[in-house]
Amino acid sequence: MPHLPVTILAGVLLLGGLILVVPDLAVWLAGALFAAPLALPAAAGLLLLPGLALIRWLAPADLALAERLALALSVSVAVPPLLFLYADLVGLRWSPALAWLFLLFCALAAFWPVQRAVPLPRPDRHDALLLLITMVALVLRLFAARDLAVGQWGDSYHHTLITQLMAENGGLFRSWEPYAPMITLTYHMGFHAGATWLHWLSGLAPPQAVVGYGQLLSSAAAPLAYLLSVRLGASRTAGLWAAIVMALVALMPSYFVNWGRYTQLSGHTVLIAVCVVWMQLIDRAVQSNAALRTLAGLIALAALTLAGLLLCHYRIGAFAACFVVVYGLYLLATQVRALPLFGRLSAAGVLAAGGALLLTLPWLLRLNEGTLLRYAGHLLTTNIGTGDGNSYSWNEVALALRSGLLPLGLLGVVAALVGRKWPLLLLPLWAALVWVAANPFLIGLNGAGLISGFAALLGAYIVLAPLAGLGIAWLFELIGAGLTRVSQLRPAATLITAGLHMLAALALLVWAAPWQAAIVDRSFQLFTPADMVAAEWLEANTSPDARIFVNGFGAYGGTVYVGTDGGWWLPLMAERRTNIEPITYAMEAGPTADYYAQVYALNQELTAHPLDDPATAAALKAAGFRYLYNSPAANPPAEYLDPQVLAASPLYEQVFAYEGATIWLIR
Repeated sequence: MPHLPVTILAGVLLLGGLILVVPDLAVWLAGALFAAPLALPAAAGLLLLPGLALIRWLAPADLALAERLALALSVSVAVPPLLFLYADLVGLRWSPALAWLFLLFCALAAFWPVQRAVPLPRPDRHDALLLLITMVALVLRLFAARDLAVGQWGDSYHHTLITQLMAENGGLFRSWEPYAPMITLTYHMGFHAGATWLHWLSGLAPPQAVVGYGQLLSSAAAPLAYLLSVRLGASRTAGLWAAIVMALVALMPSYFVNWGRYTQLSGHTVLIAVCVVWMQLIDRAVQSNAALRTLAGLIALAALTLAGLLLCHYRIGAFAACFVVVYGLYLLATQVRALPLFGRLSAAGVLAAGGALLLTLPWLLRLNEGTLLRYAGHLLTTNIGTGDGNSYSWNEVALALRSGLLPLGLLGVVAALVGRKWPLLLLPLWAALVWVAANPFLIGLNGAGLISGFAALLGAYIVLAPLAGLGIAWLFELIGAGLTRVSQLRPAATLITAGLHMLAALALLVWAAPWQAAIVDRSFQLFTPADMVAAEWLEANTSPDARIFVNGFGAYGGTVYVGTDGGWWLPLMAERRTNIEPITYAMEAGPTADYYAQVYALNQELTAHPLDDPATAAALKAAGFRYLYNSPAANPPAEYLDPQVLAASPLYEQVFAYEGATIWLIR
């Protein structure tokens, strides 16, 4: 391997610096590997083998090693939801044994027979450094989430519940029993399929698998930034800086751990594969001498990745469409000079898009069972502008662009202009098109809310990190060029520049690793260790049909009732029903046609009067509630159930208390 000593030195410095600035990390890592020995090989197999197998048989062989592995990671995330979808059609139920057998099949498809396999390029220093950067990102993400027994904030509850039900049912399901009365599953399920596979392969419990899979996808953003940068024409050095920016500088997507925005993260992960494969397809389609076999393989891979993306997150599918439009127009403007080439390009695009729709057709038909399509139709016929369904705050803008990400991205734009790297300038054009798609009222169109402004902001790192990497690499190129002009320094200019790269990366690590390792914000924690103890008490001391009234509030402009503390998790953790359903009740069908209205009316009625009003206690008992539950956590902080009011009222009797978790009997 060329420059091996420099690579080893970089590795020693980065890993040593990481351990130095995050003192507890080494002890935690050793303990984690001992406690869950299957987790690492299971994650590696799940995130690499399916993609490597598909790339071997469907993609051209012009990918460098780092690019091939990064693309394999992205493609692999698209596979579990497709497997679940088609297994459900034929009545096949997955299990841990079948999951391991599938990975064995993928390994054979990727590497055997050896004489027919595409030879993997020998690793070089760029490959080794990208692996090192990825491992730094992974260790930081997992260390930050080490104490989370379950995911944080609102989304994590239904993500965990869906994963639990998939594990129990061996794949897709319709009935949410015994946790909720819903009878459909139309919510995008790609992330949950992957988390279920991680649960089966590693032995992690579903709540841990949800958090762990989320951190795996978060760390994958680093090599995927490298992949997108290099495929758009950046140097490998610029790609490495893009990965460093994603691993250390950018707040997103590591901050997703606080919100539980894991489905969007899975969509972002597969999005890079869609972009790269569609770029390859479009590039080959406009070449008059492109082999039909190569085109056919790319069409199949483009269809498969796009289908997987749609199953991971509906909105991110629109991001992919915007990229394909921008890149296709760029190729038409710069390379297509003959009508036959335009015909090949159009035919390839139609076949790939049609294949994706065909692959997802069983799921698209399933969407009719819930209310999601009706809601989407409402958005398409109205213009909500920046209302509750499409709003974002300046605080969210600051989070998306924190740590100087925007100035670094603008520096990258300047570098692309100076270096005439036109494909990289497609990134800001792509971002602009996505923003218009999220805010169509800007050009007089309806449909705002189908892609929210908040969703567009959360994906800003996908565009900014590659541009930032390009800008940083350009600065070092300027420094290197300046050194070569000094006669005394000219012989050592390359070595000095490499040393400056290393020092800058180490400085970023020292600055960023401590706050990345502490990125978990406990104010977003709903289900606490005290709630776990309370859930165990409820299981042991109440009847299975006991109903528990918990805290909630009307979110999204008061249209959907959601939980505000650990009581929301009781149906899963204690198998006791509450007044607050998973947030997906707004889009899934229930046991009756007016299920959504019933849930809304019940919560509105029961919180309409003061807690210590006898009419409130009578209404609670009439609705079938036997207990009240209050958690030590609260987000938002203002809650209906006030322990001081309950303690002062003769209407309620405290029957359990532990570190802020209290349970009250309604007398």
